[in-house]
Amino acid sequence: MKHEPITLGDILEPIETIEPKKPRFNFGVWLRNTVYTLLSSFLLTAIFALPIWWIFMRPDMDRNTMLILLAALIVLWFVVYSRHRAFSPRKKATHPKLHSLLANDRQGFMRDLRLDAKTVIFDGSNIYHFGHDNELDAQLLGAIAHQLRAEGYRIVCFFDANIFYRLVEHGAFPSDQRHSMAMLDDIFGLRLDEIYVVPKGVQADKYVLNSLKYLPISFAVTNDQYRDYAKSYPTVMKGSQWRKGVVISKGEIKLQQHRFQSPIRFS
Repeated sequence: MKHEPITLGDILEPIETIEPKKPRFNFGVWLRNTVYTLLSSFLLTAIFALPIWWIFMRPDMDRNTMLILLAALIVLWFVVYSRHRAFSPRKKATHPKLHSLLANDRQGFMRDLRLDAKTVIFDGSNIYHFGHDNELDAQLLGAIAHQLRAEGYRIVCFFDANIFYRLVEHGAFPSDQRHSMAMLDDIFGLRLDEIYVVPKGVQADKYVLNSLKYLPISFAVTNDQYRDYAKSYPTVMKGSQWRKGVVISKGEIKLQQHRFQSPIRFS
């Protein structure tokens, strides 16, 4: 009996191994493999039988001649065996490729996200840069995450891989300090199971959109319009509720399309 998916892992994690398809019978291939098998078996038999024949039947044969014959048989067998292996690759079961949301999750929390929980997906690097431009740095993202967490939302914050270098440039920590997730925890006021740093060479945008795609009760916090992805994620980027932009007005941090239960103010 198939159970209804409860977590993100139930949807994205491969359940079973995919067995390779059995090829159709091919007489030419069968004949070639049969010849190679018989020839390989004959040569192996000859390799083991030749020393016995030499000892009991032809002890007068020159030793060097015997060794040359034996070496020739071994080389010939190796050539035949190698050719046989080349034409008869081993069949291996293949496993479906793990979805990137799970494969690159260093903290291992994504698979346990419940589908029935309301979740906020942060475009962490985008909100951090907006905060820095407004002289709030990491305080902006941390304050929004803290408020939404208090309102019962599960927080997932995606950062580009270069977030550590941006923090160094802005003086958040010394350049010789070793990078770690705990640093992001301290700087942004996030929990370790809320932080997801994407691999180098890729942007966090697709991770944000894929999370929205598979988590039914979720929205993104970002000031990025994601216009380049509209055709790829039409069901996600539909209407005005999927994305909440951040604005700062008269000393108060606000989200578009969402009213905080308690205002976030700064002086």
